[in-house]
Amino acid sequence: MTLEYKRFPKVEYEKRWERAGKLIADNGLDALLITEANNYTYFSGGHRDFSFSRPTVMVLPKKGEPVVMVHDFFDASQHRESWVEDIRPYTSISGFPVELLKSVCGDLGINAGKIGAELGREQRLGMSYNDFVKITEELPNVEFIDASDILWELRMIKSAAEIDCLRKACEISSRAFEKCFQNVRPGMTEKEAAKILYDATVEEGGASVWVVSNSGPYNYESGFLLHPGSYTLEKGNLLWFDTGCQHNGYSSDFSRMAAICHFSDEQKKMYEIVDGITQKCVEAIKPGIKASDLSQLCNIEFEKAGIKDIWGKGDCSSPQSNKAHRIGHGIGMATTEPPHIALFDHTEIKAGMVITIEPTVATNYGHFNIESDVLVTEDGYEVLSIASRELIKLR
Repeated sequence: MTLEYKRFPKVEYEKRWERAGKLIADNGLDALLITEANNYTYFSGGHRDFSFSRPTVMVLPKKGEPVVMVHDFFDASQHRESWVEDIRPYTSISGFPVELLKSVCGDLGINAGKIGAELGREQRLGMSYNDFVKITEELPNVEFIDASDILWELRMIKSAAEIDCLRKACEISSRAFEKCFQNVRPGMTEKEAAKILYDATVEEGGASVWVVSNSGPYNYESGFLLHPGSYTLEKGNLLWFDTGCQHNGYSSDFSRMAAICHFSDEQKKMYEIVDGITQKCVEAIKPGIKASDLSQLCNIEFEKAGIKDIWGKGDCSSPQSNKAHRIGHGIGMATTEPPHIALFDHTEIKAGMVITIEPTVATNYGHFNIESDVLVTEDGYEVLSIASRELIKLR
């Protein structure tokens, strides 16, 4: 078997199946029905149909290896990419063939019982609603239960192999930031500056690159994140980039800032306040603390800094950017995933999680956000976003 198309060794997936099986049993279920793209890749190593017309479906039982049902157009590629041995093709392109799923459930001995599905928090079914309804009708003795908590409990804790991919994605973005700020000049447009960052990321090996930016003039009533526009970078502007890329399917997501020619005392002071509060929150990260505790700490630090009127109420940021309702989030196969670093999320932070910290202040003289990507270790944290946090002055 060639390893050319394999994301990770088979043992990585065997561990995932084993962890999933324990949670399936602990929650009184018999299996998981996996249809969403990232969940499918997480448990198999393969890819789902990119057009939504030919759903790829996995049944993961509490004991034993999973079974995959895939359109025969993708049968060969699934065998190359996936570590699942039992892959059963179908030919229909008019909806998922429920009879095939019934056959699989029969072979696994779960034509009756409880099956967890992607029905809840930040999950999506990778098939049409009508197909799912038909499944529930054709399997009347099966109760489909929301399995979102199980799926996130598995995906929030990263393995050593996943952490290595996240670290490399952050290294790529860090090198791209350095190249970008070495080449951006006054007189360029935001779009031209963003293209430098985008191209540098691709040159460094990043995939699925995205860039959002903000420079000036500042109009935060019209929206929070602004995509690169045609505005010309002028002396006294602050150029802010939030960017990310993927390495082997795992994402980076952090921001950096640069001043065009010079920065005012007001800009420098606010930058230092927001950067300092970000660092305080990062330094508080350790196993056992709750996500909401980190958000509350951020609130306290903003109040101590004496800028509550700019910051607004709730999770710390300006009234406009506070609409995000959080100061950070988890990161992994998705750029944004649980846990949320917010007052409403009481998830216990555990070793193996990778989270972002990004308190924000939006003013009429700059958008201040210096995001960090952070790995939670057994005794604290490791910052993965190693790009310089200095407010760079471009000339």
